[in-house]
Amino acid sequence: MSEVETSASPERQKALEYLTVRAEALTATEVRARVRAAAADLEAALAGVDEAAARAPGRPGEWTIAQVADHVAQTTMRVAAELGCLLDGRRPPAPPVYAGLTSDGAHWARWAELVEGVRAANAEVDALLGRAVAREPAAGATARTILVVNDAAGVPETFPAELGWKGYAMVQRLHLRDHRNQIRTLRARQGGRA
Repeated sequence: MSEVETSASPERQKALEYLTVRAEALTATEVRARVRAAAADLEAALAGVDEAAARAPGRPGEWTIAQVADHVAQTTMRVAAELGCLLDGRRPPAPPVYAGLTSDGAHWARWAELVEGVRAANAEVDALLGRAVAREPAAGATARTILVVNDAAGVPETFPAELGWKGYAMVQRLHLRDHRNQIRTLRARQGGRA
């Protein structure tokens, strides 16, 4: 472990251990199953949301459900592009996927279109992971990944990490789960099914 990692918060060290040591111990089938389950859970959280609920404002500074869906679709398509590179044994050429990535679509696209964007993006990642199950991916390539973890006080800590394809895929799993929880919270506040 580098000096930076040993001086990092316990939450950061735990995240890095999960995304490196523990992720690398998983088979391609296990990685795919975990990402697939997180995608299904997120899509289930979006089920039953109507146009008005998707765009209902929440607390100040908080995203709407439509903005969350747009963010997930946008980031997941970038994840698919980077994951494809990693599975081919190449480092992704673009800058990393940054937190808060959105488009203007959350403000004008129909809700059904935003949900379909989430489904299509999740399907793209699943297809890539299916490729990893079918044949062993080339080893050694890493992607610079921007991670965000909350410390014990709930304060977000943002930091970069170099991850191989398994750890990178598991970041997507965590990302989908975090936004599933966010959608559930927003729906519960609206009085909808969480």
